[in-house]
Amino acid sequence: MIHVDHVCLGTRNVFEGAQRLREETGLGCYEGGWFPRLGLANKIFPTGNDTYIEVESVVDVHEYENGNPAARFFREKCKDGDVFIGWCARVDTKQELEDLAKRLGSQVIESTLRQRPDGMMGVAVRTPETIPCWGVGLPNFFLVTDMAKHPSRVTPQYGTKTATGINWLELGGSEEEMSDYLGVNASTLNLSFNGLAHGLHAMSVMTTDGEVVIRRDVISGTTGQLTF
Repeated sequence: MIHVDHVCLGTRNVFEGAQRLREETGLGCYEGGWFPRLGLANKIFPTGNDTYIEVESVVDVHEYENGNPAARFFREKCKDGDVFIGWCARVDTKQELEDLAKRLGSQVIESTLRQRPDGMMGVAVRTPETIPCWGVGLPNFFLVTDMAKHPSRVTPQYGTKTATGINWLELGGSEEEMSDYLGVNASTLNLSFNGLAHGLHAMSVMTTDGEVVIRRDVISGTTGQLTF
């Protein structure tokens, strides 16, 4: 089964961007760690029901200057301010992930990515690779083998509201295009479509105090058929 897993909010400064999101929404976060091979770091906002937002930025300017593709992608997309970089889905089994990889002409990738604040390296099992998907307004798919260690299950700090789940995502393009890509009807994931540029435009998080809507710029400036 396919689920919405997390949303990536890119910002020029991970500390300032996370503080603004806390002030804007009342949601809490915690230190997510950093990505040694990518020059990036994040803070994680658990949003309930095994979902979260990662606020992420370049923290190693040398990776950017040396042409690291991930660092360049983030730096260039966020140069004018916050943007929704992309979103990721999650499946329940390795077989589902393998079937998706085969259908999309990709492969299952299993590697360490994020180093947590305690020094542990998390292993990410996914298909296709993340940033190429985000660059064309598509999600990729993750498998979390131990949901007890899912980033959403860490207790956040500093928040004034308790999140209970992502209510909806507003995307560009059309429901038909996204359904073809996902292999399931996009409406089952509470995705809505505005027909504008592909990518994530807005999201809704439910809390014990009501709905919080977050809108940001979208990275993709293209319209038309989604391809990968």
